[in-house]
Amino acid sequence: MQLIFKVQKAKEHGRPACRRGKSGIEIVLSRGAGSRLRSGKNIKAITENTDNLLQTLDKLLKRNKIELESLDDIKVEIEKGAGLTSTRIVSSIVKALSLDL
Repeated sequence: MQLIFKVQKAKEHGRPACRRGKSGIEIVLSRGAGSRLRSGKNIKAITENTDNLLQTLDKLLKRNKIELESLDDIKVEIEKGAGLTSTRIVSSIVKALSLDL
């Protein structure tokens, strides 16, 4: 089973004078050989707050009864225009999780 973090393009929010945006982060569990997922189905969760990223991942894994150790691969996909801070945070989390695999 593969875990993919997709860092999406930053979107503007708030007051018009505020030009900063937040990148949405989509967490995808993609099936592989020997997967518990039904054929052709990916499991997804989205968060716009990197503070909740690990909590969202934990809920996604628990809800689908998947152990972190059962993952074969973890990777990051970054869209053009994604926020730099979100990209760095996700990349750091992926490196830390990869150490456990």
